[in-house]
Amino acid sequence: MFAVSSHFATRAYMEYKTKNNLQEGAHGERRGSNVFYAALVGTVLTLFNFLRPAHLPYFTLFAISLSVVNADTFASEIGVIDRNVYMITNFKRTVPGVNGGVSLTGEMAALGGSLIVGIAYLILVPGRPNPAYFAAVVLMGFLGCQIDSVLGATLENREKLTKGEVNLISSLLPVIISALIFY
Repeated sequence: MFAVSSHFATRAYMEYKTKNNLQEGAHGERRGSNVFYAALVGTVLTLFNFLRPAHLPYFTLFAISLSVVNADTFASEIGVIDRNVYMITNFKRTVPGVNGGVSLTGEMAALGGSLIVGIAYLILVPGRPNPAYFAAVVLMGFLGCQIDSVLGATLENREKLTKGEVNLISSLLPVIISALIFY
């Protein structure tokens, strides 16, 4: 579900993004390092799911990590079409596509991206879904996207972190927060 929905988000408005030089890569493609860092948390959680240390619900935590990545992809890919962009740190106007820039369109897209993963979670979770876990998947995905924007504005723009490191931290923190809250 993540791969399909994020692909459609990336391809959305591609002509506009290309015309205004707002796309990732030459044709919307991501760098390998960005994909690696974004997938690292989910990959580790998948391995833990097989080993079952501490008996945490790794499927839920895995869904949260994917929700963050999907929310961020949707916000980045769809949010760039909005011309009313503000820095998340001080709410001053900025240009579309800048690290840490947020818009209403991007925020709604982020929520939609995390909701898609949340719905997939409801369909795929073994047994009866826990409504609190569904809410965590959606809300923590959205929170992770906001963390990504703050880190992008404060540390990535100053070259203290790479885009991949921002992706890793922003997908890891909501998983840790959720594990502490629920378990």
